[in-house]
This record gives sequence, structure tokens and C-alpha cells, in this order.
Amino acid sequence: MNQIYRPPARALDLGLSTPLAKTRVVVAMSGGVDSSVAAALIAEAGYDVVGITLQLYDHGEAVRRKGACCAGVDIHDARGVADRIGIPHYVLDYESRFREAVMDDFADSYLRGETPIPCVRCNQTVKFRDLLSTARDLGAQALCTGHYVRRVVGAGGVELHRGRDPAKDQSYFLFATTPTQLDFLRFPLGGMSKQETRAHAHRLGLGRRRQAGQPGHLLRAQWPLCRRGPAAAPRRR
Repeated sequence: MNQIYRPPARALDLGLSTPLAKTRVVVAMSGGVDSSVAAALIAEAGYDVVGITLQLYDHGEAVRRKGACCAGVDIHDARGVADRIGIPHYVLDYESRFREAVMDDFADSYLRGETPIPCVRCNQTVKFRDLLSTARDLGAQALCTGHYVRRVVGAGGVELHRGRDPAKDQSYFLFATTPTQLDFLRFPLGGMSKQETRAHAHRLGLGRRRQAGQPGHLLRAQWPLCRRGPAAAPRRR
């Protein structure tokens, strides 16, 4: 009989100087296991946590689609987790921002013969520029995500390092993160393996959370390049 791995008990420290109960932290919640566990661990540690989920495309389409980043089912799942762990949860309509900064940019880049990476662009703009600004407006002292990367304070300031689990490391998708953004960001899962994350989900009563989708899935599902016409796609010679 397989035994469930139980992670060691240790207090989560985000490296913020104010008392925990008076330290507001915004968590970007996608509805998947990683961001759900991140939010739950931060709340468990005693921080003042606010969960935010981004609606990135038309709600009518969103409620019918699953497996794309911030689809209707993602929003529903994130709200359920927030209720479960007892934190406020808000949904922000970033549809127009996402279309301009990620979808249109993806298509234009592709048509120039480049190889765009929508996840990187989404992190550069919608998440670590727009959402980070919103977190500051809400009085937060940090924005947390469920990415498997580590934020390390080095001799020259904060640095972005690979996640401890090489199979889940996401540092490549965050390579464009600026030092100013990194000052405000925290990554509670960076020192964990996926096994530890799932074990925390079990311990915290979050059930079998699914893996959240990515912007790349959203682009393929919602806005294939052929919608701009069959002649739009670049041809190889």
C-alpha cells in the first residue's frame, strides 16, 4: 500500500519586515494546484492574503472551455479554493490588456517569422506589470505566484534562480523579470518539488487540484492564426 508523502512542517517566511497579520500579500490564483497551495500556505502562515484571478478572454467563451489559462472553470476553481482557506477573492477583467499585450503581439511576431513565447510575454506585461501595479494599489507588500523559481538575495540585490525541482523549473519563462519587479515578487514553491506541493494540497484539504493551463493553450484554443486569413501565415521557402 502506497503511503501519502507528508511534507515537513515549517513556517513560511516571505522575508517581509512587518507583523504577519498586518502584511498584505496578493496571490495570483489560476485555479490550479500550484497557485492554490501557494495561497493556502501563505494564509496558513498568518499573512493578510488577497487572491486575484485574471479573466483573460470573453466570459461567454470562458465558461465553456477548460484547460486554457484563466478559463471559466479556472475562475470557479480559484474562488472555491479562496472560500476553502478563508481569504477574499477578486476577478479582474484583463481581457483587453491580454489581447493587446499578448495575443496581438504573438500574431505580429509570428508573421515577422519569429518564434514568440506567449507565456514569457504574459509574465512581462499582464502579470508582472499590470497585476503587480494593482497589488500595490491594494496596499500589498508582495505579489506571490505559484511558479517554480527561487528569489535569492545576493550581494548585488535580488536574483532569480532556478527552482529546486529541475523537472518543474520555470525560470526560463521569467527570464525577463526586472530587478524592480523581483523586489516585490515572492515564489513560495520555488524550494519545493511537485510531490511536496501535492502533499500540501492533500494536507490542506484542497483535494486533487488539476494543473492550470498556460497562455499558449489559450492562444491555440481561442485565437488561431488562421482567423486572420490563410494568407497571413508565413510560408517557408
